[in-house]
Amino acid sequence: MPTFPTELFEQIIAWIPDVCHGSHEEDHALLTCSLVCSAWLPASRRQLFQTLYIKTPERYDLLVSRVLHSEKMRIYLLSVRTVEFATQSGTPAFGRPFVLEFAGHLPNVTDILFLEGSAEAYLSQPASGLAISRFALVRSLSILDCEFLSFGALRRILTSLPSLDNLELDSPSWPDPAAELSPSLSHGASTVRRPALLGLNVMWETKSSDRRRAQQFIAWLSETATSSSLLDLEVVPYSRTRGQQIRFMAIFGSSLSCFGRGLRRLNIRVVERDNPELERFFCTLTSLKVLGLEFESAIRPDTWVQSERLVHSLPRPTQLVELYIDVGSVYIPLKLPKFDALEALDAALRLELFQALQTVKIHVDYCKEEGGPEQGPALTESMLSVIKNKLPELFVRNIIEVSAVRYKL
Repeated sequence: MPTFPTELFEQIIAWIPDVCHGSHEEDHALLTCSLVCSAWLPASRRQLFQTLYIKTPERYDLLVSRVLHSEKMRIYLLSVRTVEFATQSGTPAFGRPFVLEFAGHLPNVTDILFLEGSAEAYLSQPASGLAISRFALVRSLSILDCEFLSFGALRRILTSLPSLDNLELDSPSWPDPAAELSPSLSHGASTVRRPALLGLNVMWETKSSDRRRAQQFIAWLSETATSSSLLDLEVVPYSRTRGQQIRFMAIFGSSLSCFGRGLRRLNIRVVERDNPELERFFCTLTSLKVLGLEFESAIRPDTWVQSERLVHSLPRPTQLVELYIDVGSVYIPLKLPKFDALEALDAALRLELFQALQTVKIHVDYCKEEGGPEQGPALTESMLSVIKNKLPELFVRNIIEVSAVRYKL
């Protein structure tokens, strides 16, 4: 029976993750390859072990018994690059000593994700904060909807990962901080070497307890090396109460300004109509090249006025290369008069001030009006026509992009 050269079939198998782009077909294709013949099995397993999904206690126990404790299979742990944890809704609380058992056995992991309460399940052991330092190559950490026994437990994790430079936090929680927070929320921490983040993406709800947690975290992080290393910041407050308006800086606190001077890219969700404190934060952005403004509420004329005021607050506008404005009309059907006052943006972005500007992208999420156009060319072309009339100078420079997506209630 003819066989492929080893280099050829290994290249074919190695391309499967790129071709499938993380879809369900990826695992199916790799499992199929592993069954072709014994020669294809090792290469297929190496690709299958690129990402570990741990979602139940049973799956974790199988990983320990059949892989970690197997001399034949343990070698494939060297192939793991990403570990993703999650706990299923309704699953009883459980604790597994993942960090303690796998420390030293996953030397090439670069990304760890804790989802849906899994941090409590897999990081609750007292020695976890120390043992996690052995995951020496982890650069990206995501913690989404997880609860910690204390703020100190979260801090120990972040300071223990020696290579961590990208952090995503979505509504992590810990015991509610005091209603009256002291000026220093770092619990005695002086400026420390870690973490030294390059990228930070934080999301918190606007209710009072979450605001205090957000301020506590940002104040502590501002006393770490991240205060001078951070290049990319995404800050997204959100509210489950429709129409609630809370000033942006009141959510994350004045310590956020400590990160401004080094930022190259900033993306924020603007949740209020008029906020001088936010404009003062923009005055600190001396290195900014990419700015994204996401407006949570429906499009109004003052949306464009506020955009104009924020970009005018930048101390060095000649450095800005890209501007993205994401607006919504998700509860009220989109009407083109919503773009009244858009001409303020054309005046604000004049060439002599924004010489390096290459892209201005306006994206609209909208609710379809009865009998109105669907998403696609019918709506985008009419929007484009209105925007072109209101932004003649930007259109002459050929840097405007417009897109629209229908919001499904």
